[in-house]
Amino acid sequence: MPVMYRAILICDLKNPVSIAYSKIAMKTWEAVDNVTVERWQCYTPDTLDDAPFKINWGRYSSAGKYKKDKHEITPTEKACLTSMFHWWKHIADTGERVIILEHDAYVRDPKRLGGWIKMMETFDLWNPGIAMECCSMSQEFAKYCMSKWLNLGDIIDAGPMAELYTSMQEWEKVLKMYKSRRELEIRKALDIKSRSVLLWPTVKSNNTLCAVNYAKEVLSPNTTYPAPVTQVYCPGKNTLVHHAKKGAIGYGDSTYRQMEIIDDLKAEAKKADESS
Repeated sequence: MPVMYRAILICDLKNPVSIAYSKIAMKTWEAVDNVTVERWQCYTPDTLDDAPFKINWGRYSSAGKYKKDKHEITPTEKACLTSMFHWWKHIADTGERVIILEHDAYVRDPKRLGGWIKMMETFDLWNPGIAMECCSMSQEFAKYCMSKWLNLGDIIDAGPMAELYTSMQEWEKVLKMYKSRRELEIRKALDIKSRSVLLWPTVKSNNTLCAVNYAKEVLSPNTTYPAPVTQVYCPGKNTLVHHAKKGAIGYGDSTYRQMEIIDDLKAEAKKADESS
């Protein structure tokens, strides 16, 4: 019998823009087998203190366009990462392999996505999209992340994608310890002979993925696959507030090429509502 997975779509149910994106995205997930999608109220700047964990926030220093600036992480950026963190911790605590979606997670190829979902349990970090709109992880990897961030108090000083990528590089070293004994234990538990540990977007900005054993291989993978998930975006309709001077959203052509661009957010959301 096929395994059914819960997909948690992170959404601000008090924000009309977030709700509109979620309606469009959820409509595309109706064609995906063995997944049920449920909307979940995200943390907001006003509710950050309600999180049942404490993140040790730093200043941007490890990735992206803020690397030299090292400005404070904005309240909505913190709310975004805290919302994802909530479900990473859920995986660590419960072992439930949920799929974590942003409100704009748009499925372009349900059949191809279904194939990756069938293989999801074999990956420690699974991301079939172009950024962080669709992601899942193994309990083992989630426990490692929670240990370093909550028990050891490691600083979070980048966005969720950079933090997970860096953590995967560290996790690789754990798997190599004791002549890969941990990796052999994981394969035995999954009843498989071999696997790739990471499904991740390539750096080519062309809607492609790679399935690799080492994070550095995403820079120049031997084989790539079309990404079945992308982000739906209506230019000018944003919910994430970045740094006033350094972080204004200004997507370039390479990013637009990967997205599902729409002209009228309200009209597309209404259309999705009426066809559900």
